[in-house]
Amino acid sequence: MSVRAALNIDSLLDAADERWGVWTSGEPVLSRFGSCRDVATWRGEAEWREDREVLLALGRLTRLDDSRLDATAVLVHLLLPACEAVVATRSRNTQDARHVEDVAAGYLWAEVAEYPWDDPLKGWIPQGVARRVGRALDREFGWGQSAERVWRERAAVTPEVLERIARDQDRDALKSSDVYWWALSEAGLSREDMDLLVALAVTATDDGIPARGAPA
Repeated sequence: MSVRAALNIDSLLDAADERWGVWTSGEPVLSRFGSCRDVATWRGEAEWREDREVLLALGRLTRLDDSRLDATAVLVHLLLPACEAVVATRSRNTQDARHVEDVAAGYLWAEVAEYPWDDPLKGWIPQGVARRVGRALDREFGWGQSAERVWRERAAVTPEVLERIARDQDRDALKSSDVYWWALSEAGLSREDMDLLVALAVTATDDGIPARGAPA
């Protein structure tokens, strides 16, 4: 598995290549190319300033309705190597690298779509986008200084801990409701749902919301 596989954009790239001359016609700097593969090959030996101009031209096309999907898919494809490097580094923090790749795929697409192409930051664009993806992953998974407080303060609850809590009737240790207790001990929720419940529990505690087993 990889970020590219998680994106599943091959069909989008094929469609973009078929219509390349149509949707790129408003950007003369792209006229030398006939497909996104041509751009990728050219970038291997291009000077970084020329590379930047090509990426900015594609970025401007993400702002237009007729070319938005094609241009975004091509940019995501071109920026993937830098993003993959960031994900490889972050994946060392967890045993579930595939989950990190899935999340990174969504953030990469979002960062390309939201990048300030009309007023870009200085520097190498792939590095800038990859850095944004890295920060988003840190916030998502609670890594480093970029992590949201609610994620930094969560703790894993193992089956052994659950058994001890049940035996000692120490439900206050979970700081949550009977519904939350049931979800942890019996419902077998997915990891994503469990993470959401942990976030809600910590937020409720921070805000001074009392635990309830039924609606107020």
